[in-house]
Amino acid sequence: MAKRLIRLFEPINIGGIELKNRIKLPAMGITFEEDAKVSEQTKAFYAARAKGGVGLIGISCSTTRLDRGPLFGIYDDSFIPGLSELADVVHDNGAKVYAQIGVGYSWAFDNGPIEFISPSGITPTGQPGSAFRLGGPHERTMPKALTVEEIHHIVDTFGDCANRARQCGFDAVEIIASVSYIISQFLSPLTNKREDEYGGSLENRMRLLLEIIDDIKNKAGSDFPITCRLSGADLMEPKGYDLEDTKVMARMLEAAGVCQIDVMAGWHYASVPMIQMWVPQGAWVYLAEGVKSAVNIPVAAGTQIQDPLVAEKVIFEGSVDMVYMARALVADPELPNKAREGRLDDIVPCINCCRCISGVDDPPIYCSVNARVGREAEFPYEKAAADKKKVLVVGGGPSGMEAARIASLRGHKVTLCEQNTRLGGALLIAAITNKRLVPLLNYMKRVLSGLPIELKLNTRVTPSMVSKLKPDVVLLATGGTTSQPHMSMRNRGIILDRTDIQRVFSGQPMESGVSTRKTVSFVAALFIRYLYSPSLIRWLLRFNFPFGKNVVVTSGNFAGCELADTLNERGKQVTIIEESSRIGSDIEITHRWVFLDRLKKAGTHILKNARIIEIRDNGVEVESSSSREFIEADTVANIGITANNELVQELDEQVLELYNIGDSAEPGKIMEAMASGFLIGQRI
Repeated sequence: MAKRLIRLFEPINIGGIELKNRIKLPAMGITFEEDAKVSEQTKAFYAARAKGGVGLIGISCSTTRLDRGPLFGIYDDSFIPGLSELADVVHDNGAKVYAQIGVGYSWAFDNGPIEFISPSGITPTGQPGSAFRLGGPHERTMPKALTVEEIHHIVDTFGDCANRARQCGFDAVEIIASVSYIISQFLSPLTNKREDEYGGSLENRMRLLLEIIDDIKNKAGSDFPITCRLSGADLMEPKGYDLEDTKVMARMLEAAGVCQIDVMAGWHYASVPMIQMWVPQGAWVYLAEGVKSAVNIPVAAGTQIQDPLVAEKVIFEGSVDMVYMARALVADPELPNKAREGRLDDIVPCINCCRCISGVDDPPIYCSVNARVGREAEFPYEKAAADKKKVLVVGGGPSGMEAARIASLRGHKVTLCEQNTRLGGALLIAAITNKRLVPLLNYMKRVLSGLPIELKLNTRVTPSMVSKLKPDVVLLATGGTTSQPHMSMRNRGIILDRTDIQRVFSGQPMESGVSTRKTVSFVAALFIRYLYSPSLIRWLLRFNFPFGKNVVVTSGNFAGCELADTLNERGKQVTIIEESSRIGSDIEITHRWVFLDRLKKAGTHILKNARIIEIRDNGVEVESSSSREFIEADTVANIGITANNELVQELDEQVLELYNIGDSAEPGKIMEAMASGFLIGQRI
C-alpha cells in the first residue's frame, strides 16, 4: 500500500516566500566545470531537481575570488547574466531559489593574492592547514589574522553580493555561518581570541554576522529575505560553543531580521562522524529541535536525513519546520514527487558513500547510484533507440542490471542471464559489510521486475548458447576474476577469496581446494539459497562462518578495510597486509579517517609496505622492507580482483557488437559499475 506523507508536503512561508513543500535542496557547492561557469550541464542538473518537486533550491555563490573550487562567483557584476539564467531555470521548473553567499577559509582583497584567513591567526586545531581546500592555499600554513579594516571590507562585500543576487532574480540569500568557515570562527571562543570589538563576549563575536545582515538589508532592501546556516554545536574538543550558545545566536539572528535558519552538525575539523554510513538517520535533529525551541521563525534540520519517512516524522512530531536533503536529491531528483505520490519504493536510495562530496574539489561530480548525475544535459531521459535490437546481458551485478534497465527503457528486447540463484553479483557481498547497500540491491531488483526483461537465473552463458540465441548485441558484465597472490601456498585450504565468498553467499558449494571447515552447513546453504538476505548473513557471521577467529586480509584498499571492519564487529582478530605505504588509498576523504579510526580502536594489526610470501597450515609469512614475521591465521581473505576477459575472447569473432563492462572490464566501485552499465545502455 502506498504511504502518504502529509506534513512534509504542506506549504510554508519564509520571509514572504511561499514554498509548496518543506523540502529544501541546500547549497552544496556543486559545479561541473573547473571555472565554475553556469553551463548547460549545470542548468540541467538544477532543472532536474526543480522539476523533481523540491520546494526550495540553494546555489553556492562565493563572495570572493578563488583560485579553484566548486562555487559560482557572485563578487562581480560579470556573473549576473549566468546566475540570472540559472535562477530562471529553477523558477521555470517549479521551485524557489536562493543564493548562499559566503566564504570558506580564504579571501582575496582587491587585486591581491588569495590569502588563508581567520579571526585570530589560528585554526580550530591550532595546527597549520585548512580542513578543506575550498579555494584556499593548498600548502599547510597558518592563517592570517584579519584587521578591522579587512573585516569592514568583507562586510561591505556581502551586501554587494546580496544586491547582485536580487538582481539575478534569486528569491532570498543565505549566509553560511557554520562548519568552521570564517563567520563561524568569529562566533567561537575557540578560534576568536580577538580583544577588539569583534572578540570577547558572544555579542562581540556575533558582531561580524550582524553587521553583514545590516549591510544586506541596506543594499538589497529590507524586504529581501535573509536566511542563515548555523552549526548547532561545533562538536570540537575542546568545545568552542554548544547548543545553548547557538540558541542565543539564533534569537539574535531573529531579532536582526533573519527569516529562517538551517541547523547543521559540527565543524569540518571535529573528530566526530557526522554524515558517514555509521551515523543513523536523524541523529542530529536534536540540535535543530533545540534551536526551534528558542525562536519563532522556521528551522530546518538535515545533515543526515535521506529517507522521506524520517523527514515526515521529524516535521510531524514538531521537532522542526523543514528538512534539507542534499545527497538524497543527488541520488534521485524525483524524490519529492515520488514521496508525495506515495511511491517510496520507487525512490533511488542514497547509499551514503559520499562520492558526490569527494568530488566538489575536483569537478565534475558524479553519484554512485545515479549515473545521470553530471550527464543530465547529455541524457535528460532515455531516448528511444532508432534501431531496436536483441540484447543479451551476461551477468546480474550492478553494471549488468543497469545496462539491462537502460536498454529496455530505450526499447531494446533484453535478456539478462545470471549464473547464480540471485541477482546482485558483487553487491551480494558488499551488502553484508555495508547495510546501506541492501535498499539499493532491493530497488534494482524491483525496477528490473517491472520491465519487459527476460530474466534467466542459474544460467551460465556459453558460446554455444549465444549461437542459439543469436543476439544483435552482447554485454558482458560477468564481474572481475580473483587475482591470485604471488606466493608459496603450502595450504590452499585456509584461503577464502572473493569467488569463494560469493559462492557461499549465493548458495553454491565452494571450490574443492577450500577446507571443509570453511564451508557452510547444508541447512545454512538452504537458507542462503532460498531466503537470502544480508541481515541473515550478518547474523551467521556472528559465528565462525565462513571465517575463523584469526583472519588475514590481503589488501588494505577500500574492500579490505570494509571487510576488516565487519570482521572486527564480529569479534575476529584481523590483520591487514598492504603492499603500499598507505591504507585505504582508494577510500574517499569523508569516510577514510573514520575507517582508520575504527580499525585502530578495534585493535586491527596493520602492516604496510609488506607482502605475503608464504601461506602455511597455521598462518602466513610476511616480508616487509626490513624484516620477516609470521602471523598466525586460520583464514586468509584474498579480496584482490582483476578484469575478466575469458568470455570476451571466446565470443570475439562470434558477435558483431560485443562490450565488456563493469568489473569484468576494469575493477572499480559501485559508481564505476553503474556508470559503465548506464553509458553502454545509452550507446547501443
